[in-house]
Amino acid sequence: MTNDNETSRRFRRPPQRLTAAPLHKFPIGGRVIQKSGAPTDADSFHVTRHLPDAGAGLQYRMKRDRDGQERVAVESALELVAGDDLIQ
Repeated sequence: MTNDNETSRRFRRPPQRLTAAPLHKFPIGGRVIQKSGAPTDADSFHVTRHLPDAGAGLQYRMKRDRDGQERVAVESALELVAGDDLIQ
């Protein structure tokens, strides 16, 4: 016959390991451009929100300065606008 202590020891789960969440490279409010094509400052975007990794890398919600168009892009497709020193 077993007591409750033996039963709980047998079914105890190992402790879960916490991994550090990856950090976003560009801060909210930072100005970025997309690397594809011939990017110009006229096509710059302001980061409005950090989004989680959806399998392709960290994502950003951003809004174009010129016309207010919004889009989502992965971090690897973006670069900081020259002279914008908001990086943390």
